[in-house]
Amino acid sequence: MNTQIIIDNGSRSYSAAIAGMVFLVAVALLLAGCGGGGSSTAGGDGGGGGGCLLTVEEIEAIGNINDLPPECLALLPVPENNLLGRIFILGTQVDPASGALRIFANGTDSDGNPLQLADFQTATVTVAGNPADPGLVSVEPVAAGDDVLSLGFVTDYSTSISDAELNAISMVYSLVLDSLSPPNLPQVLEGEVINFSDSVVLQQDWSEDAALLQAAFQLDDSFLRGNTAFYDALGVSLQRDLALDNDGLVERCRPAHLLIAFTDGAENASVVYTKDTLLPIIDDSRVVTIMLGSLNADKDALIELAGDRGAFAYAYNLAGIQNVAEDWAGSLSHMVKFTLDPATGFDTGAITIVLGGEAIVVERPVDGFCESAP
Repeated sequence: MNTQIIIDNGSRSYSAAIAGMVFLVAVALLLAGCGGGGSSTAGGDGGGGGGCLLTVEEIEAIGNINDLPPECLALLPVPENNLLGRIFILGTQVDPASGALRIFANGTDSDGNPLQLADFQTATVTVAGNPADPGLVSVEPVAAGDDVLSLGFVTDYSTSISDAELNAISMVYSLVLDSLSPPNLPQVLEGEVINFSDSVVLQQDWSEDAALLQAAFQLDDSFLRGNTAFYDALGVSLQRDLALDNDGLVERCRPAHLLIAFTDGAENASVVYTKDTLLPIIDDSRVVTIMLGSLNADKDALIELAGDRGAFAYAYNLAGIQNVAEDWAGSLSHMVKFTLDPATGFDTGAITIVLGGEAIVVERPVDGFCESAP
């Protein structure tokens, strides 16, 4: 039985037929650009070079990328992530009534176990390099009425994405939403869902209704598949320009802004945004970006877009990033709220949270968050 797989790779699309689990060896030379040396050769029985015998098209057409020979896997970017073993400062907020500073955080240990309230309560908070009086700092779970988080979900629907991959990323997104929703946490979030290929589509506008958001994650068979306008999708999520009156992520009136995006291809179709225009938007607005990529995704671009504030995960296929992403998602259900009394002098110098040998500098509220600066 033949399966037809259409792959979106850069500015080209390939079509390859797979018969069962048998893959044909086509040429001795890989096409330039698949991995470091464009002149990699097939070793063959008489060669001894040990190179990958498959063409670029055949590499990309393999349904399970882990079935590739090791010499072919070596031509893809090395799987890597920095999601685990970290503390994330999701956002900050100055209470207009009390003047106290609230800091919202989550994190995992190096094994992917969520940091819990008891872990965060062992943290040391410093202001301008000096430990804050513990009596002036509290660490608590987020509470009902803490409208903490605006969260954007962005999904690649280009031709290279299989239905199985879309279902897998839907499961990751659903776990994120479940972790941040009752009964795990009080109602603390609002979300939007954006899908993209050549075009960018608002699948679900801002809503606090978990059922609407979950429905928007589900596979959309009607979506027109094409190339990869990854940067435009990120830009629309951040700044929203779809002839609508609604705000983009950076303008939502909540203390924490989180953007989670998945792609398996290199950018090749954006017409409004570039990576260089996105980076200052993300940095200036303090958005925490979680970049998930597989196969032909530009790992270096994912790393840049994640920056020091966010995180990235790249693997050969979505199954390779699913576990690590789900571990991180589960940690969101243990989000905590640090509260610093004005008497700590938090407005006089840099704030740092020290926990388990990790020191995290806390960024202050910025314009656009509808907060009162201290």
